[in-house]
Amino acid sequence: MLIRTKLRIGYLVIFTLVVCIGLVMVWALRSWETAVQDLTVSHAQGLRAERLRGDLYRQIKEILDRFVSGDRSARGEFESLGVMVEGELADLQKHSQSKAEQDRIQELETAHRQVTKLVGEIFELLENGARERAIQRVERELEQVAFTRQDEQIDRLRAYYDAAALQSMQRTRAVATQGQLLAGVVVLLALAWGAGLLFGTQLWLVKPLQAIGRATAIISTGELTHRLHVNSQDELGELANSINRMAQSLKGIQERVLQAERLAAAGELSAYVAHNIRNPLASIRSTAQAALTGSDQSAAIRLTLQSVVESVDRLNQWVRHFLFALKPITPTLASADLNRVVAQALDVVRPTFEGKRIGVELSLAEALPLVPLDEGYFEQAFIALLTNACEATPQEGRIGIASRLIREGQRPTGIAVELTDNGEGIPPEMLQKVLTPYFTTKSDGVGLGLTMAQKVASAHGGGLTVSNRQEGGAIVQIILPLPHSQGAEHDG
Repeated sequence: MLIRTKLRIGYLVIFTLVVCIGLVMVWALRSWETAVQDLTVSHAQGLRAERLRGDLYRQIKEILDRFVSGDRSARGEFESLGVMVEGELADLQKHSQSKAEQDRIQELETAHRQVTKLVGEIFELLENGARERAIQRVERELEQVAFTRQDEQIDRLRAYYDAAALQSMQRTRAVATQGQLLAGVVVLLALAWGAGLLFGTQLWLVKPLQAIGRATAIISTGELTHRLHVNSQDELGELANSINRMAQSLKGIQERVLQAERLAAAGELSAYVAHNIRNPLASIRSTAQAALTGSDQSAAIRLTLQSVVESVDRLNQWVRHFLFALKPITPTLASADLNRVVAQALDVVRPTFEGKRIGVELSLAEALPLVPLDEGYFEQAFIALLTNACEATPQEGRIGIASRLIREGQRPTGIAVELTDNGEGIPPEMLQKVLTPYFTTKSDGVGLGLTMAQKVASAHGGGLTVSNRQEGGAIVQIILPLPHSQGAEHDG
């Protein structure tokens, strides 16, 4: 996962936690506000009910005043208080919050109207002089039934408001507890996520950066074989791979620079050595050749002189190879059939193969596209490679020569030629050295065959690789790139 994706996820989680905290706070505040409003309403209704209870008791007092003290104004006072009670009942009904509360208020109104009606009838009896009947109705109907029912209804209403206030208080405490619990849980989650984010940052950001810093410090000292081991699939992993590729490229450049420096030094030496060797050789050969033209030489002397000429020719050939390996070449390119160049080189070394009774297995791909190359240089390169293969192959061994077309998808991109033998192969510790000029494991070798072949392949924009086969022996592969236009033309 990329670092930017991890950071986005981290920020998203933090944003979600912040939103959750905000939602919890909003919910707690609204729930608290609702509970407090309910508690306030219940308290206010309870106070109204208490005032109503006091007015109802004052009405009862007016009736008692009429009977005890004969107060003629008691009826007016009772009716005035009745108006106040009706207003208070209407106020209670106006501020009611539930159907159950409205029903209780309605029942209290009914009981109060019954008391008011009955008291009015008793006041009429008293005004008409029927005191005994009034007392009987007070004792039988008013005290035992109407007042009792009214007290029961006002007590029920007051108990309802007390219960509602208690319930609102409990809900307020529950909301506070739940809000604290939810806020604590969210804060703990935020702290846990913060700790995890800190640990993750240390794991996938700080430590890889420290490893990259240590590795680059080592590479900067010239240890170009050192590699970073950052396996994360993110930008730091890509950076580590880029640094590894850079170190590998610098290692190759360093090796090429060292090789170029060696070649430059050897070139100066070789030019001096070649000049001082070829001039005497030319004199020796011309003298021997002139002696051979004379007719007074014996057969033994002529054989010796012929041997001198052949030795001088071999020395001249060695000097040419020596110079060829060091000086730059400029191939003259022309479209040619690579299979035909391989066959011509094989014809040159075929007698050597036949002398060791080595079999040759040809597997040349048909209808290969023409490739721009210098036939002369490539023929020399193939002759050198075939000669090396012949020397590495035991008596009656086998050598394979194959060519094939390299494709990238459906488009041909190059041609590969592979030479294989069934010899002992190349020791692993020497695989990196076989392409170095003058490196050889043969007592009579010069160490220029593979170098010449690689030089020719590189001059044509290609490459040469040497490796061992799993079944035994070595394999040399030359790859030549195809021009895009030729590849497209061959593809149709």
